[in-house]
Amino acid sequence: MSEAEKSFKTWEDVITNFLKGKRDAEEEKYLKEGIKRIGQLYEKVDYFNNNEIDFIFDTRKNKKSKNESALAFQRGRAIRIVKLDLKPEGLNPFEEKENYKKCMKSLTVKYKIKNWLSTNCENASNVSFATHVIKLTHSKINTQSLFDCIDEYNNSYLTTSALKNKIVDGAVKGNQFAPIFQFLEIELNGIKLAEQLSKDSRLLEGFVSDDKEGKELLNKWNQGFRKALDGGEPSTHFLAKQIYFPLIGNEFYTPNESPEYHLLCNIVSSSLAHAVYERVFDDKQKPVKKTVEAGKFSRDLRIKFLQRSQLNVTASNHSNASQLNGKRGGKLHLFSTQPPTWQSQLKAPATRQSLFSNLYNTTIKTEIDYLRDFLMRFNNLDLSIRDPKRNRHLERWVNNIIDEFLFYVATIQNLSPGWSDMEEIKLKKEHQYLLDPYRKDEAFQLARHNTDWQAVIRADFAQWLNRQLRGKNKTFTPKQEHTRLWRNLLVQPLREYVELIEQEIKQKTGEII
Repeated sequence: MSEAEKSFKTWEDVITNFLKGKRDAEEEKYLKEGIKRIGQLYEKVDYFNNNEIDFIFDTRKNKKSKNESALAFQRGRAIRIVKLDLKPEGLNPFEEKENYKKCMKSLTVKYKIKNWLSTNCENASNVSFATHVIKLTHSKINTQSLFDCIDEYNNSYLTTSALKNKIVDGAVKGNQFAPIFQFLEIELNGIKLAEQLSKDSRLLEGFVSDDKEGKELLNKWNQGFRKALDGGEPSTHFLAKQIYFPLIGNEFYTPNESPEYHLLCNIVSSSLAHAVYERVFDDKQKPVKKTVEAGKFSRDLRIKFLQRSQLNVTASNHSNASQLNGKRGGKLHLFSTQPPTWQSQLKAPATRQSLFSNLYNTTIKTEIDYLRDFLMRFNNLDLSIRDPKRNRHLERWVNNIIDEFLFYVATIQNLSPGWSDMEEIKLKKEHQYLLDPYRKDEAFQLARHNTDWQAVIRADFAQWLNRQLRGKNKTFTPKQEHTRLWRNLLVQPLREYVELIEQEIKQKTGEII
């Protein structure tokens, strides 16, 4: 609900404002499309050499002011076009004005409150409030969606019932019925119109006369819009996904008997899908993401969802399936359910010369493959980082690899402190300072604080990443600028990580040294 709607005192005001907004949106669309069409006529005769004409049609330069409505902006553009002295061949100003008048007359009739309510109440049965939307399985399924009213849930499973605040979706049998759902979704003092309409038969009486005809019209509206709240009888569809599930006790049956099954119809929970969507694209994470991408320190936790995939469930018209699906851009977000890689025992890399010898997993492989493919598209590094968007992709892949590297470091640090204190150890000293920071050895800790071992870690990381990018086939050859970039990208994450370790060491100084 907008700020303007919050100040309304009656349902009549809210409904009137809603229909006015719909009418204005259609006029704006008409003007916008008409101006685009006229602009193409001007472009054909190369009238854009005229600065005034060029400015009117250039959407990058000609933008609405902060306090100007979208409709007022398009009206202003149309007026300026009418006043232009130069007119291209094929443009008939008189015809354009007449068509605009006809459109405005049509919109006035369409959005007259009585007319709109009478027309749309008859189509309200094509709209339903649902948690599980059948059209997300296939956009041509037009059977009833479902509303999950079950309160019981099991903490072992992520279900719609487990959601604390279920977001109810609007399922429509066609996108032309979407305005009906939007109408029933409008609010007054936090109460939705659909909820109030279900228990207040006098809510719309302010729009009818106090006579027999008015009462009959009011009754028609009430009965019509309440059909959107009536779930009706559930039914399946031949395009729906169905599973035959055998009943218990059917393991043995004679050849003359037929096994019995439950027919299960899997329906996507749009409410659960939207809860996942809001978690992945959390608004609170946006400033944290910007801070981290700018290479600055953030005290807030940056949350990433690794190995996330997207499933496109509709074509271009996403809200045709449901209203929430339109907000999600027609995508469902999927997460990997692969079991973790089995590790019989975590061993310190004491027999290795480098900690990077054991640093490799499926996540790192995927990110390196993406990074290698990206770098091979360009002849030199400048071409790949000059564009900010490309640079963000490159840094994202490298930062994901760095995250995996630091995660591996953290697992080794969980081993008993002092594991590196052995004569036969082969691991590079600088790597020991990172992997065994809590070692109770005064000489070790003194050398650790007086040595620039982080520079060695960064250099070794860059060399290791270059080797991985080069691959077995050596299809990619890293250059000095690549090495320099990998080192620079590790500077801040490594420094911040080590600072946290140092704080813990200061708190335990008496125990470590």
